[in-house]
Amino acid sequence: MGKKLAMLVPTINADPRTNKSLFRINRDTRFSSDKSPYKTNLGIVFWDGNMPRMESSVFYFHLESESIMLGAGIYMFNKPQLQKYRDSVINEKLGNELFTITEELKNKGYDFGGKNYKKVPAGYDSMNKNSGLLLHNGLYADKSFDIPEEFYSEDFIDFCFEPYSEMLPVQQWLTDLNRRL
Repeated sequence: MGKKLAMLVPTINADPRTNKSLFRINRDTRFSSDKSPYKTNLGIVFWDGNMPRMESSVFYFHLESESIMLGAGIYMFNKPQLQKYRDSVINEKLGNELFTITEELKNKGYDFGGKNYKKVPAGYDSMNKNSGLLLHNGLYADKSFDIPEEFYSEDFIDFCFEPYSEMLPVQQWLTDLNRRL
């Protein structure tokens, strides 16, 4: 998949080691009420550029027993990213770009995650047309699928590539955000 994604993003990182592209299978149970030692899903991330993977805009693959989820974006912004994100959202050009990207993807059946606030942060205009995007402390598009027949063949890479291609604009917008830091 990394080789295929390099057609979209030449600087993509695909490293088949644990805590690189592969998320570890054991769970951190220290602060969780669920003390199960292992996850029941597989997570794989392909990140862009030289930043740490969890601070980069990524393509994400999530496998569970009955479904897959494909995603793109940043799960949670660090402090400088969050500030730059908010300033970009209210910027007329950048904010309108992001608004258009999110609306087009929503119309194609994608969901957006990372919305964790109920109120627009202090100092920002709640009447701005992009104010809904200010409720996010991370931003990622995702789409879930039942396990497709392609999962059992080499065609699965092409199956995943199409949604990743559609999510490329949000991935690129967030990569550009990191470049503006």
